Amino acid sequence: MVAVAPRVSDTPASVQQANKPWLAYFTTALPLASVAAAWHLPAGWNFIGVALALTAFLAALGVTITGSPLGVLINERNLMSLSRLQAATWTVIVLSGYLTLAILRVRDGISPPLDIAIPQELWWAMGISTTSLLGTPLLLTNKRSKTPDSRVVDNTAAQLAESPEDIQSQSQGALYANKDIHDARLADMFQGDEVGNTAQLDLAKVQMFYFTVIAAVSYFVSLATLLQKPGSVSSLPALSQGFIALLAISHGGYLVSKTTDHSNSKPA
Repeated sequence: MVAVAPRVSDTPASVQQANKPWLAYFTTALPLASVAAAWHLPAGWNFIGVALALTAFLAALGVTITGSPLGVLINERNLMSLSRLQAATWTVIVLSGYLTLAILRVRDGISPPLDIAIPQELWWAMGISTTSLLGTPLLLTNKRSKTPDSRVVDNTAAQLAESPEDIQSQSQGALYANKDIHDARLADMFQGDEVGNTAQLDLAKVQMFYFTVIAAVSYFVSLATLLQKPGSVSSLPALSQGFIALLAISHGGYLVSKTTDHSNSKPA
């Protein structure tokens, strides 16, 4: 899509991995670092330390496999994916909170250490996130077997300063795709999926991004605050039912927008 930053690297990921054996050791050490952070850091800060360690672990995996620290966000079309971002965000926050609580309970001799309640609202939030992650490629499957209108391709080529031939050769049916994994940009998360709307801002994605950020930041702060309280904690904090409803509506709009044809496509 639109190039907004220099390429991360033009070196193939396999070559980068071979040239950086320290990545394997770094990736192995990070899970151990998260346990150490939960055990030794002060209350509240231990959760933040675990979250940073898990985030670094994902970044290390991204560099090892794709050559980019943001590799976990890149989908099969070599584009940054918003559904991957929100799934990764919730994974880091919830797992960090659960791991921190479990380690603290082990340290304090509380048995059983894994007897940590997970509120129903949190299950709903995780389920909504997973639905978007898995539902997006399913809803886009039909568009892979279609061909965008040639006039739409020409218009998009002019807007992106690319050749129509390159767009057609790289696209997957009516879906826009980058040629190389290192062409992925953060801006991809806010642009349309199809050749016909990839040069435009997708408001459904922007809305879901806002809701994801608000929910993630609020829950992160709630967890950090909870872990600063004295005494044993046996449950993760809950999200409000009203916010879960708003989150569901946002994700629903995001998924429904995937079904609309923006490229005047025809069967291939």
